[in-house]
Amino acid sequence: MKFNRLILLFLSFLFLSSLSLKAQPLKDADNAFKYCQYEKALEEYKKGIKKIKKNQIETRRITYQIAECYRIMGDLKNAEKFYERLDKKNYQKDNPMILFHMGNIYLSKGEYDKALTYYENYKKRAPEDTRASVLIESCQKAKTWTENPTRYEVENFKKFNTRQDDWAPRWGNPNKQNQIIFSSNREGSMGKGTNQWTGGGFSDIYKSDKPKSKNTEWPGEWSPTLLLDENEILNTFVNEGEASSNAKGTALYLTKCPQDKKKVYGCYVYYTQKKGKSWGEPELIELGPDSFNYVHPFIMEDELTIYFASNMPGGEGGYDLYRATRTKKSGKFTNIKNLGKEINTPAQEVFPALRGDSVLYFSSDGHPGMGGLDIFYSKIVNDKFEKPQNMMYPINSNWDDIGMMFDDAKVIDPKSKSEYVEKGYFSSNRPGGRGGDDIYYFLLRPLVFTLSGFVKDALTLQYIDNADVEIIGSDGSSFATKTDIKGYYHFDKTKILSNVTYKMKVTKSKYWEENNTATQTTVGLSENTDLKQDFLLTPYPVEPIVLPEILYDLDKADLKPQYKDSLMVLYNIMVKNPTLVVELRSHTDFRATDEYNEDLSQRRAQSCVDFLIYEKGIAADRIIPKGYGEYKPRKLQKDLSIVYNNKKFTFKKGTVLTEVYITGLTSRDEQEAANQLNRRTEFMILRDDYVPKSDKIEEVETPKPIAVIIERTVPITIENDIVKGTCIANNKTFNFEVLPNTTEVYMSYADATKFLKEMIITVNDFEEKEKAINAADGSIIENAVLYLNDLKIGDDVAENVRVVVKKGLTSSFVIGGTFISDEFGNYSIDSERKLIIFNK
Repeated sequence: MKFNRLILLFLSFLFLSSLSLKAQPLKDADNAFKYCQYEKALEEYKKGIKKIKKNQIETRRITYQIAECYRIMGDLKNAEKFYERLDKKNYQKDNPMILFHMGNIYLSKGEYDKALTYYENYKKRAPEDTRASVLIESCQKAKTWTENPTRYEVENFKKFNTRQDDWAPRWGNPNKQNQIIFSSNREGSMGKGTNQWTGGGFSDIYKSDKPKSKNTEWPGEWSPTLLLDENEILNTFVNEGEASSNAKGTALYLTKCPQDKKKVYGCYVYYTQKKGKSWGEPELIELGPDSFNYVHPFIMEDELTIYFASNMPGGEGGYDLYRATRTKKSGKFTNIKNLGKEINTPAQEVFPALRGDSVLYFSSDGHPGMGGLDIFYSKIVNDKFEKPQNMMYPINSNWDDIGMMFDDAKVIDPKSKSEYVEKGYFSSNRPGGRGGDDIYYFLLRPLVFTLSGFVKDALTLQYIDNADVEIIGSDGSSFATKTDIKGYYHFDKTKILSNVTYKMKVTKSKYWEENNTATQTTVGLSENTDLKQDFLLTPYPVEPIVLPEILYDLDKADLKPQYKDSLMVLYNIMVKNPTLVVELRSHTDFRATDEYNEDLSQRRAQSCVDFLIYEKGIAADRIIPKGYGEYKPRKLQKDLSIVYNNKKFTFKKGTVLTEVYITGLTSRDEQEAANQLNRRTEFMILRDDYVPKSDKIEEVETPKPIAVIIERTVPITIENDIVKGTCIANNKTFNFEVLPNTTEVYMSYADATKFLKEMIITVNDFEEKEKAINAADGSIIENAVLYLNDLKIGDDVAENVRVVVKKGLTSSFVIGGTFISDEFGNYSIDSERKLIIFNK
């Protein structure tokens, strides 16, 4: 872990590499180490250790010093070798920091279990060091974060990086964001010679400009990197870096480590103004005693507030983050305040940067992280910092990750076709880079959500077109669309947003408002998702709907309290379906006169309607009472059982309870049971376009009676010896052909499909129910068997007719000759008169 990058490679009072130390070899090495000349110290220690092999205590001490030189210089591979030698010799008893450093090395390698063991052992030997507990927690979290990365994508920004160190990207002109400045100790920097801390070169501030380009991809084109200043005013022979520009790019706040011919001082924050194409002489900004370091400045847009890191006393640990303010740009910074324990720890907090004025980004190895320095953010609420949040993997790694910077330009992500959520730059010394520290770019693609589905008829499984689909989001948004000819609806990514819950509703004329609502949510979704929601709508029935039993006293029409619940069925339907207009019907049996029955049923219908209007609040123009007396005997839609006089009677589907039918029943009890079924209250839907406060009810057209054919002959045509005629199936007229010597009846695929779409038949009419329908597109499976209510040829009607759906027929129906004779009687074909003649 290269903490040297974080404070510009120097602490205070570093002696020049040319400083002569005249003493014994180990004393020279210790002095070089004391004054942070690690490269020289390492060289002297390697020479001196050969001369003290017999002194085991001193040998172990020098071995530790060699390991420390390697560690501080960033050569963890060699540091590990020397720490391991000491670990095998049990040197940790004398110096438990070996355990601490070994834990850090294994954490940087992602070997969490080994790191955990070292940290736990270190905690036992140094319980007063609170860093151990944080690092133990880091081992546990780092493993989880690595296995469950965030949606951020991270790439090495190769065009900015060299074999040396490149770090701390910042905008050179934050308002325009078309110039990046950064720190680098690459070849070509102003400082010559070798930095005795790292063995590398001295650092300067570099720049790269973004030219105008038609390239719309991000991060786009950038010019070759150049020194920000080549006149040795801003960039000099010492270390400069970690610069922060004002909004227009006309002023720069930077870290600089001054030195004279004999020594290097501490590292401090300086200020310079742009003069033409060059820069003015940097001026020191006083932030505290000069015996401590002040680094990594970040200036706010108004230049009245500056954030920085410092090791001045009175903080929480090594380097803490501070904030200082002033009342005018030309004034001195005062009111210097530590950011407090929420941000700062006993370890290191460095590289502050603000996004806007509400979120602080910084790097720390004192909060639970992945190893080394991790990038954290803390929201600022009412001038208080909230608990820092780790950016996690892959923004953070097991190494040092520093210097977060955001790109606020609106750019379209080519994959999602929407704007990036976030994008920007940071630096890291993670493995896989070009040099030591490299600049990386990151991006967060938008989560794209859509919502779509199909709306089908629950009885026919056919797609419903032109249905209204409405969604209302928890964010207050609302959108509506209609289904297409295939029953499909779709809400695109502009309407379905992240972390929103949507309530859905589908409506269609002549369909119940039940099973027509749903909820879909994007809350908690972390991947692009196409939400799916299908609906099955139930159509209004063609036949009247019979209400639960309502009984009256003899010759009375008063609604008894115990039967009001039966009317609540209709009440609930009308509340859920507020556009319905219905006719409430009351029926009697055939006994008594027609006039009496009609009057009684009308009064009973009126009493039911009065209850719904005056007690339940249903609008009077939504419900019409109608007494039918005995004129509409009940036709059973299914097998129906009823208990009368302790006896159970079952009446078959399709039975019409006429006076003739009932009087033909042999048992008086069975006759009474049938009469009881006829005495009923029901309702019929007239229309579903009701608008509140409307006082006009549209008249319902009375169906025209079907003419009765008396003759037992059927007109036909004969083409190529094929007999063709006209039949009626489920009240629809079709042409048919006669196929001799078979009992089968075939129906054309096209007409069967039309029956489904028009709801003349439903899936329940098929022998295999839903299996007869292709779930993918709603089509009928060929050779599916269905049952028609009736098939009429001439004056004869066959009921519950088995039909096979067939493709490729030349007529709507192909009817077997044997079927005709079995159902309607023997027949003959009169070719001259072109008739089917049934035998009497």
